[in-house]
Amino acid sequence: MRLSKKGEYALRAMIALTRNCDSAMTITQVATSEELPKKFLEQILLALKSAGLVKSKAGPKGGYELAAPARGITVGKILAAVEEPISHERLDPAGEETLAPSGVVALLDDIRCYVRNKLETVSLQEIADEALTDQDVEALMWYI
Repeated sequence: MRLSKKGEYALRAMIALTRNCDSAMTITQVATSEELPKKFLEQILLALKSAGLVKSKAGPKGGYELAAPARGITVGKILAAVEEPISHERLDPAGEETLAPSGVVALLDDIRCYVRNKLETVSLQEIADEALTDQDVEALMWYI
């Protein structure tokens, strides 16, 4: 798994919506507050809406807001809405089964499991509250 700009921007947009939970935010407000490209953000918010993570409201006080409490939304759910899931298979980039020594395969399996667990246990609220430890943040930055 590699966190792309799309995944990063989705997390930043969701954090902005969490921190502004008292009212809906327009795309322009989210883009401005997080310094994100507006056109790209539109696509991201549509993907998050399709995944049921945000909802939109029309009208003068309209915009986007979280569809559920931030405590119930995990980083994994956000990334799954905009990124490819972490692979469960032992395939190399060419799509063939890896021939790595069993110790290496076991280590990589452990790393994948750890990352999946972190993604599914760290909530949006924790990130928005900046309650993550440095170790938790570092764990989310693994590139597999």
